Amino acid sequence: MRSPAGATSPARQLACLLGLRWRLLRGAGQRIGLLTTAAAVGWLVWLALTSGSALDPPTLATAIELAPAAYLGFGVLAVVAPLTSGGGSEIVPPDQLVAYPVRPTTHFLGGLLLAPLNLVWLVQLLALAAMTAYLTLDTSLPRGMLTTTLYVGCITVLGQALAWLVVGLRQTRRGRRLVFAAGAGLLVAAVVTVQSGQGAAALASSPTHSVVQAVGAADLTRWVRATAVLLGLAALGAAAGSWLCGWALGRPGDAGSARHLLPVRRRASRRSTLRELVAVDRASVWRAPALRRGGLVLAVMPGLIAAGAAVPWQSMVILPGLVAAGAGLLFGVNAFCLDGSGALWLASLPSEPRLVARAKTFVLGETVLGAVTIAAVAGSLRSPGSPTVAEVAAIVAAGLACTAVVVAQCMRASVRRPHHALLAGVRDAVAPPGALAFASVRLAVPTACVGVVIATASATGRWWLPIVIAVPIVLAAGLSLNRTLRRYGDPVIRARLVSVVASG
Repeated sequence: MRSPAGATSPARQLACLLGLRWRLLRGAGQRIGLLTTAAAVGWLVWLALTSGSALDPPTLATAIELAPAAYLGFGVLAVVAPLTSGGGSEIVPPDQLVAYPVRPTTHFLGGLLLAPLNLVWLVQLLALAAMTAYLTLDTSLPRGMLTTTLYVGCITVLGQALAWLVVGLRQTRRGRRLVFAAGAGLLVAAVVTVQSGQGAAALASSPTHSVVQAVGAADLTRWVRATAVLLGLAALGAAAGSWLCGWALGRPGDAGSARHLLPVRRRASRRSTLRELVAVDRASVWRAPALRRGGLVLAVMPGLIAAGAAVPWQSMVILPGLVAAGAGLLFGVNAFCLDGSGALWLASLPSEPRLVARAKTFVLGETVLGAVTIAAVAGSLRSPGSPTVAEVAAIVAAGLACTAVVVAQCMRASVRRPHHALLAGVRDAVAPPGALAFASVRLAVPTACVGVVIATASATGRWWLPIVIAVPIVLAAGLSLNRTLRRYGDPVIRARLVSVVASG
């Protein structure tokens, strides 16, 4: 494989980076799993595209009515996801490419290529494929597929370009203030729109109505016009995004330029070693730009979406599982990366080794439970009607059970499959993109199952039944967590983990 330094064009550099990432998958099982997953996603998309004739007329009419909202939801996700990751995911961590002159266009194309490595993105893609099948029952499915594909590509490219614009603006203090003001204004506008009951009117004026009409259009002229507009916007977004990426990466920043002149604020000492380790872990989460931004988005977006959609109380039982899985991906799947190179220093301290793992468990648990609580409280503000005792008990039980499952799964993955992550830059991730994609599936599937089971139990009207179901789930998660802590206590396993986290 040629090195990126010898590659001149962005396409050749991208091919070299992809080849390097493929070679880093040293186990045959990982490569087979990646190829199997890609084939499974293609098969699911094909099933969604052929599901149009399986619905009865009333259900089909409801699905077609919800199509603009589905397309708009994908658009919001495609814009928000690269914003939270500072321009998109990296194929190879940037600290490993310092000696290679990788072009900005290569960075931009790499972020576009890795955009589908997101469980929510894939679920939204399957929803759009199903909507395309429903909208084209009386017209041409290939034409609708082409329009939907161009819409997905166009929105993804524009989202990446906007993310790089924000990255470039945030290099200066004035730009950071501008970005903060714009974000706060959009958040206030969204809250006012939701609280005033104008959500339906805002959705009715969404440009996704034109896209939906083009997907199901029998008129060839309308379809050609809309498809050409999407193609032109995608090309324009690609050119602008490539330029914005180079502008953002080459722009000198002033963040921290005067920080060394400020007095150092020392934290007060804690009463115990465990509390001191917990305080260090909390500070580690907040000092990482990627985790700080992701945590703020996690605290705002789920609750805002739930409130805007006016989720019924019965469906609120499913919400804790979805939010808990997302919170676990923030840093939980590689919790020991919070220590960075300091892992060697922490391992040398004369304290019980399991205290370090217990501190990580506590910080992860409060992060997941806090996100679940904020989303549940915000979503309940506009839920229609009054909840029953069984529904309230089910929401609480689902929140506690899903939190326990996510914490147990994350700590197990952190000990068994650690990764080296500096978390110093805005695009640093706690794990490689593929590992995060697999981790999202491992977290989302059990939490979704727990939510569905508890929601089914709450439908019986017996308030004690969701609690009875949640108790063994929490106990099983506790047993799994205890096994993980014992495993971390093994000196050989702990030495391997510390060496990987500290130096790769």
